[in-house]
Amino acid sequence: MHELTADFGTGLRAHLGLEWAEPTMLEVAFERVDSALERAVVPPPTPELTSSASLDALEALEAELVDRERALTAREASLAGRAGSLLAAAQALYDEVLGGPADHDDELARLRRRKSVA
Repeated sequence: MHELTADFGTGLRAHLGLEWAEPTMLEVAFERVDSALERAVVPPPTPELTSSASLDALEALEAELVDRERALTAREASLAGRAGSLLAAAQALYDEVLGGPADHDDELARLRRRKSVA
Protein backbone atom coordinates (compact mmCIF):
# COMPACT_ATOMS: atom_id res chain seq x y z
CA MET A 1 0.00 0.00 0.00
CA HIS A 2 2.91 2.26 0.75
CA GLU A 3 4.21 1.82 -2.78
CA LEU A 4 0.94 2.87 -4.32
CA THR A 5 0.89 6.20 -2.52
CA ALA A 6 4.47 6.91 -3.49
CA ASP A 7 3.81 6.07 -7.14
CA PHE A 8 0.53 7.92 -7.16
CA GLY A 9 2.11 11.06 -5.70
CA THR A 10 5.02 11.03 -8.08
CA GLY A 11 2.76 10.45 -11.04
CA LEU A 12 0.41 13.22 -10.01
CA ARG A 13 3.25 15.73 -9.57
CA ALA A 14 4.62 14.78 -12.97
CA HIS A 15 1.15 15.02 -14.53
CA LEU A 16 0.57 18.49 -13.03
CA GLY A 17 4.04 19.69 -13.99
CA LEU A 18 5.20 20.09 -10.43
CA GLU A 19 8.47 18.24 -10.90
CA TRP A 20 11.50 20.37 -10.07
CA ALA A 21 13.80 19.25 -12.82
CA GLU A 22 15.13 22.73 -13.68
CA PRO A 23 14.90 25.93 -11.64
CA THR A 24 12.51 28.52 -12.97
CA MET A 25 13.50 32.07 -13.82
CA LEU A 26 11.90 33.27 -10.61
CA GLU A 27 13.98 30.87 -8.52
CA VAL A 28 17.15 31.95 -10.31
CA ALA A 29 16.27 35.59 -9.63
CA PHE A 30 15.65 34.84 -5.95
CA GLU A 31 19.00 33.05 -5.70
CA ARG A 32 20.76 36.04 -7.26
CA VAL A 33 19.06 38.44 -4.88
CA ASP A 34 19.94 36.26 -1.91
CA SER A 35 23.59 36.06 -2.94
CA ALA A 36 23.71 39.83 -3.52
CA LEU A 37 22.21 40.42 -0.07
CA GLU A 38 24.75 38.11 1.52
CA ARG A 39 27.58 40.03 -0.15
CA ALA A 40 26.07 43.32 0.96
CA VAL A 41 25.79 42.19 4.58
CA VAL A 42 29.38 41.00 4.78
CA PRO A 43 31.67 43.97 4.21
CA PRO A 44 34.61 43.39 1.91
CA PRO A 45 37.92 43.01 3.67
CA THR A 46 39.83 46.28 3.94
CA PRO A 47 43.56 46.51 4.32
CA GLU A 48 44.63 47.64 7.75
CA LEU A 49 45.96 51.16 7.80
CA THR A 50 48.69 52.11 10.13
CA SER A 51 48.06 55.00 12.46
CA SER A 52 50.53 57.22 10.60
CA ALA A 53 48.85 56.47 7.27
CA SER A 54 45.47 57.29 8.80
CA LEU A 55 46.79 60.55 10.19
CA ASP A 56 48.33 61.48 6.85
CA ALA A 57 45.02 60.81 5.10
CA LEU A 58 43.16 62.92 7.65
CA GLU A 59 45.63 65.78 7.29
CA ALA A 60 45.26 65.70 3.50
CA LEU A 61 41.48 65.83 3.81
CA GLU A 62 41.66 68.68 6.30
CA ALA A 63 43.96 70.65 3.99
CA GLU A 64 41.55 70.10 1.11
CA LEU A 65 38.66 71.34 3.25
CA VAL A 66 40.59 74.47 4.20
CA ASP A 67 41.34 75.15 0.54
CA ARG A 68 37.68 74.69 -0.39
CA GLU A 69 36.62 77.01 2.42
CA ARG A 70 39.02 79.71 1.20
CA ALA A 71 37.73 79.38 -2.37
CA LEU A 72 34.15 79.55 -1.14
CA THR A 73 34.88 82.66 0.92
CA ALA A 74 36.50 84.32 -2.11
CA ARG A 75 33.46 83.50 -4.26
CA GLU A 76 31.14 84.82 -1.57
CA ALA A 77 33.05 88.10 -1.37
CA SER A 78 33.03 88.42 -5.16
CA LEU A 79 29.28 87.85 -5.30
CA ALA A 80 28.68 90.33 -2.48
CA GLY A 81 30.69 92.95 -4.37
CA ARG A 82 28.73 92.30 -7.55
CA ALA A 83 25.43 92.51 -5.68
CA GLY A 84 26.47 95.82 -4.13
CA SER A 85 27.43 97.28 -7.49
CA LEU A 86 24.13 96.09 -8.99
CA LEU A 87 22.19 97.72 -6.16
CA ALA A 88 24.11 100.96 -6.62
CA ALA A 89 23.47 100.90 -10.38
CA ALA A 90 19.79 100.22 -9.79
CA GLN A 91 19.58 103.09 -7.32
CA ALA A 92 21.33 105.42 -9.78
CA LEU A 93 18.97 104.39 -12.56
CA TYR A 94 15.99 104.85 -10.27
CA ASP A 95 17.19 108.32 -9.29
CA GLU A 96 17.84 109.22 -12.93
CA VAL A 97 14.41 108.10 -14.09
CA LEU A 98 12.63 110.00 -11.33
CA GLY A 99 14.82 113.07 -11.76
CA GLY A 100 16.94 112.71 -8.66
CA PRO A 101 16.34 111.43 -5.18
CA ALA A 102 12.93 113.07 -4.84
CA ASP A 103 11.71 111.42 -1.68
CA HIS A 104 8.76 113.75 -1.28
CA ASP A 105 7.04 112.35 -4.43
CA ASP A 106 8.01 108.76 -3.81
CA GLU A 107 5.35 106.76 -2.00
CA LEU A 108 7.77 103.97 -1.18
CA ALA A 109 10.20 106.44 0.40
CA ARG A 110 7.38 107.87 2.51
CA LEU A 111 6.48 104.38 3.74
CA ARG A 112 10.12 103.75 4.61
CA ARG A 113 10.29 107.00 6.59
CA ARG A 114 7.14 106.07 8.48
CA LYS A 115 8.63 102.69 9.37
CA SER A 116 11.91 104.23 10.47
CA VAL A 117 10.16 106.82 12.64
CA ALA A 118 7.84 104.27 14.21
